[in-house]
Amino acid sequence: MAPFPKTDDVWQARRQRTPARLKAPDPLAPAASNDTYVLGNDAVELNRLRLQHDLWRPTLQAALARAGLGPGERVIDLGAGPGFVAQDLARIVGPSGQVLGLEQNAAYVSHGQQLALEAALDHLDMRCHDLISDPLPPGPFDLVWCRWVAMFLPEVKPLLDRLACCLARGGQILFHEYVHWDTFGLHPQGKAIARFSQLVQRSFREAGGEPDINRRLPSLLAARGFAIEDLLPLPVVGRAGEWPARWMEMFVTLYGAKLQALGLWSPEEAEAARVEMEASRADPGSFWMGPTILEVRARRT
Repeated sequence: MAPFPKTDDVWQARRQRTPARLKAPDPLAPAASNDTYVLGNDAVELNRLRLQHDLWRPTLQAALARAGLGPGERVIDLGAGPGFVAQDLARIVGPSGQVLGLEQNAAYVSHGQQLALEAALDHLDMRCHDLISDPLPPGPFDLVWCRWVAMFLPEVKPLLDRLACCLARGGQILFHEYVHWDTFGLHPQGKAIARFSQLVQRSFREAGGEPDINRRLPSLLAARGFAIEDLLPLPVVGRAGEWPARWMEMFVTLYGAKLQALGLWSPEEAEAARVEMEASRADPGSFWMGPTILEVRARRT
């Protein structure tokens, strides 16, 4: 099995086992145009992504088990972010396998490289890559993993057109994307949170994304010769104080500030949402429900 070419300085440092501490992203520094995210990419967002990964790790592991991922396989992580999932993938496939994380944000790529270096995962490579314009590596790969990435692409068809070229025959693609964002809410009293949900979706669409992209992906994959092997809804529910509820409260607080900066949400609406969240913590029957994810697993036939 031919290894990935690794020519950048960070990868060479990993080979020599000479770790160098990388700086966290500066939250005040302006991002380059190809590093711009709807959700932001500062140190606060990095911390949110770390907590989010902890929450969703059991779901990830179960999905990879259903896909039969094992030692020796080659995997692409599309939109790998700071490399948290790529690190888990690398541990599953082991030293005889290979993981390639593709990510457009240079600071996140550096973070993922640092994680691989510190964990001695020589078979994990993180690269700067634009999923819209850059060609995919030829592979062949056994699995392509993609979560909460396709929903932000202004056009997903070009990426899907390139997937078959990098997959081995019989290789799989595994999407975790939203199929019903409107299930996001706080119950029984969450009027301001419901308004927040609608504005989040509006902001995604105005940025060129499609929140419920998994309503279309299975059909688009089938039209490109993929066999749809699994369609599995993945709801998330949590009472006040539980991990899912804390994750959603954090999202309301952090992305609420983004919505205000965009002029979509007022300070008064933000305060109403804060009051609703505080009240929910005093009601043992109150609960959060997240946007519904659909697991789509397809195989190249």
